[in-house]
Amino acid sequence: MQKFNYLSLTVQSIYVLITGLQLIFIPATLLGMFGFDPPTEIWIKVLGVLVLALVIPYFSINSAGSKEVVLSTVWFRIFVAAGFLLLVVSGQTKSSLLLFAGVDIATAVWTWFELKKKS
Repeated sequence: MQKFNYLSLTVQSIYVLITGLQLIFIPATLLGMFGFDPPTEIWIKVLGVLVLALVIPYFSINSAGSKEVVLSTVWFRIFVAAGFLLLVVSGQTKSSLLLFAGVDIATAVWTWFELKKKS
């Protein structure tokens, strides 16, 4: 089984790393940039820990994952973006959340094109 490194997964990993760290250490700053109120409970930092934990499989998949596993990250990111869209459409959050969805969709499409190129 041939392994490939994907620039799009490296970029996604760095984006997730930075986002996770911001949610843990400066959540009010990150959320404020997108028009959200500063968080008052610990849950945003708990989310940051979970987001940060995603960096481990992303880097592992990028260095050792098969094409099928890399493709699963594409579907994962599309699922996350669809969930964000659903939250916005149902009126549960501000439309600025779609900026996060946009990053996920953009890197998912980029990874998909990289997969096609390496097939």
